[in-house]
Amino acid sequence: MNGKNKIVMLYPRNHYGRVYHPWTWAPLPIMAASAPLFEAGFDVTLIDANVEPRWQEVTVEACRDALMLGVSCMTGPQIHYGLMAAGALRDAGLQLPIIWGGYHPSILPEETSRHELVDAVVRGQGELTLLEVAGRLSQEEDFTGVDGLTFTREGETVSTPSRPVVDINSFPRLPYEKLKRPERYINNMHVGSRVINYVSSQGCPARCQFCAEPLVYGRKWRAYSPERVVSDLEFLKSLLDVDGVMYFDSTYFVNEKRAREISEMMVARELKLGWAANARATQLCRFSDETFEALKGSGIWAFLVGAESGSEAQLEAMQKDITAADIIEAARIATRHGIKISYSFIVGFPGETASESEATWRLMEEVSAIVGEYNSQLHFYAPTPGNLLYDEAVRLGMKRPQSLTEWSRFSTVEGGLPWMSDRFRNRMKQREFYMVYGFPSEWVRRRARKSPLRRLYVAVASAVSSLRCRAHFWSLPLDWWLLRGIRE
Repeated sequence: MNGKNKIVMLYPRNHYGRVYHPWTWAPLPIMAASAPLFEAGFDVTLIDANVEPRWQEVTVEACRDALMLGVSCMTGPQIHYGLMAAGALRDAGLQLPIIWGGYHPSILPEETSRHELVDAVVRGQGELTLLEVAGRLSQEEDFTGVDGLTFTREGETVSTPSRPVVDINSFPRLPYEKLKRPERYINNMHVGSRVINYVSSQGCPARCQFCAEPLVYGRKWRAYSPERVVSDLEFLKSLLDVDGVMYFDSTYFVNEKRAREISEMMVARELKLGWAANARATQLCRFSDETFEALKGSGIWAFLVGAESGSEAQLEAMQKDITAADIIEAARIATRHGIKISYSFIVGFPGETASESEATWRLMEEVSAIVGEYNSQLHFYAPTPGNLLYDEAVRLGMKRPQSLTEWSRFSTVEGGLPWMSDRFRNRMKQREFYMVYGFPSEWVRRRARKSPLRRLYVAVASAVSSLRCRAHFWSLPLDWWLLRGIRE
């Protein structure tokens, strides 16, 4: 036995450069992976490169007496920064194993494992796999026989048998108290003035062909019991005095009975929290009035719904298994029950026509009119490897990265998509600007009250944007250039 029991877990930066975002979220992936390690007595150091300014230096120093470095990443910038950290270790002469996990390595484990800075990949649900690897290393034993791993040795890539997925209720509570200065992850936002992120389930049963979830968890959904969720929320209330929770579940409302019981238990225990969670439009369309009453009674602020498109053809192509009518009906139902609903929409899908993107804008306008504000988010299509839309993107001319190094230079936000020009992006951003101020949300109105100048800005932007939305006139956006320049 080598006497070491220290593990370092890194959550790489999730954006390139300096990008403004009003909220900072706890690094749930490395927290989940490390929870069994803490329970087993390992000394785990959690490093979040999104909040640690000296993250490279801190990672190298922490790894000097560690058994291994664990890196969790999604497709995009996190690969780039994960490789930077791994390279810094090797440059410092540290030869400890570097174990990668998360969505991207799980989707492309063989390709990932072939990189010289990757000693092994943990596939899928990695808590027990990582725990066993750590145990082997602490005993100075070879870890290559552990189930759930992919690794490359002397040019040969090997994947050990997949590890059976276990009930997540058997895992320890996420170690929020082990974060360096956990108060950094408290946010003042719509849900409350002291809001933390939390996850109560793994996976998603939907088959959406733009998403990583079906590839990693095989359309399986596993969730904490109501008792476990409420117990965790009480812990967060005690530890950090939170008054709100943002659920980071891919989809929270799969089981209506569970969702209702959690809310009823919160009320019974007088646990006062605002909260919001992801839902599918079809779920809301079938919920009973009693369920909505329970959700509202427990403090729900909003349903966060992936609408994606207003085009029936695009919804069918992405296998979303909803219709535009479902999206409209969900907005009506939520509004009738006095609960906000926030949609996410995507433009720039492979093969999307101008009329199809216009259908998305018309749907955005319709739901904004129903709920009385633009409380949605617009995204550009971001390719995720391994699904049908990704294959279509490649067919239409997107260059497919062939190695982890190439993936480290690939941006899921600006991925060199040949059909998505700068002009297209600007037109979409212009139109969303007009939606934001043409249907001003509570958040926009609240920010306007902070100063006379902001009130004036919002008043002018809203007047101009409302006229454009009513007339559907989007040409000559000189006002957009001017107002955006003033805001920035």
